[in-house]
Amino acid sequence: MESAGRTRKKKRWLFEKILFVLILVGIVAWQAYSRPVYFFLQTVTVVGNQKIETDEIFRMAGFSAGSGPLWFWDARDFLGALRDDLRVAEVTTEYGWPSVLTIHIKERSAVAHLASQHGFLDLDSNGVVLSIAHSLKKMDAPLITGYKAGRVFPGMQVGDAGVGAVLDYLAALDKDTRDKLSEVNISAKTGAVAVTSNNIKIQLGPLDRIRNKARLTQDILQDVGVKALAVDSIDLAHEVPVLRFKR
Repeated sequence: MESAGRTRKKKRWLFEKILFVLILVGIVAWQAYSRPVYFFLQTVTVVGNQKIETDEIFRMAGFSAGSGPLWFWDARDFLGALRDDLRVAEVTTEYGWPSVLTIHIKERSAVAHLASQHGFLDLDSNGVVLSIAHSLKKMDAPLITGYKAGRVFPGMQVGDAGVGAVLDYLAALDKDTRDKLSEVNISAKTGAVAVTSNNIKIQLGPLDRIRNKARLTQDILQDVGVKALAVDSIDLAHEVPVLRFKR
C-alpha cells in the first residue's frame, strides 16, 4: 500500500510539473505572439530606410552600440512608435533563428516639396507635412513654387487651395512621370506651370480637370520621350493640347 501511494504521489507530481511547464510555455508563447517579445537577439539590421537614419531607429528601439546580445526584448512600444511616425508607411519584422532580427521599413514618399519659414517641407498628397529639411540636398519630388508656407510643423496640413490642387495633380500622375517634373509654379494670374527636368514647360492653366490634365501629361511626355521630340512647351490650359517645338 505504501509503495502504491508513493507511486500515485510521484505520478501526480509529474503531472503537475508537466502542466506547469505547459502553462508557462503557453503564457510565454501568447506574450510573444501578442506583444511581440524576442527572447534572444544578437544581430539586428534595418532595411528599406533612406531618410530615417539607422542610428535613430536603434535609439527608438533602445539599442546602444556595444551593448551585446539582447534578452527578452519587448518590441511593442518600438513598433508602435514607428507606425505612428509620419515618415513611415509600413513596418514589419522578420526573425531568423536563432538570434537575427531584420526590421523592414517602407517609408512614406513625398509628393512634393514646398518652402516654408523653417525650411523645405515634404508633403504627402493631402498636404500633410511629413518632415522639414533646412535645404534640399536631394530632390525626390517636384518643388512647388509661387507660394511659401508659414509656421507649420510635421503632422500639420498646408491648407492653401492652390497647393492642394497641385498636390491632386501630382498624386494623379504615375511615379515615372512625376519623377520627370522638377517644379510646379503657382500663379494667381496664369494658373500653374509645370517644368520637367529637361526644361519642357507644361502650361496647366487654371487647376481644374486635374485628372484629365494628369493623364494628358503622362501620355504626351511618354510620347515625347519615345519619339525624341524637341518640344519647348505643352499647353494643357484648353480642351485641345498644343505642343510648341524648339526651332
